[in-house]
Amino acid sequence: MLFDYTEHVFGKILKEKRMDIGLSLREFAGRVGISPGYLSDLENEKVAPPSEKLILDMATTLGIEKDELLKAAEKVDPEVTEYVAQEPRAANFLRMAKEKNFDNGDWEKLSEIARVVGLGKPGEEKK
Repeated sequence: MLFDYTEHVFGKILKEKRMDIGLSLREFAGRVGISPGYLSDLENEKVAPPSEKLILDMATTLGIEKDELLKAAEKVDPEVTEYVAQEPRAANFLRMAKEKNFDNGDWEKLSEIARVVGLGKPGEEKK
């Protein structure tokens, strides 16, 4: 049974980025520790995207930003998941944002407000 990928593009992006840096399917699969057959299934969107950890390994091997592959796979960066798990107020805020249907403009405004008022610890901004 094929995985239903009507709007997803993980496999397409993965293959495009792999080919951009000139890695064969077998070579890339070996570097990230998976079988060539599984990689082929991922690239042809026959299976669901892999775990977040494998996606991070793939992004590193491809030399691209991890967020590009995570977004395409509709996955969350494990660092963010860990932070939300350790900070219940962050989870509560995200639930509220979901209930109120925050859109891109809302998130941009919140980010700007956080910068302007200096939220967080000085000098400890992470990218």
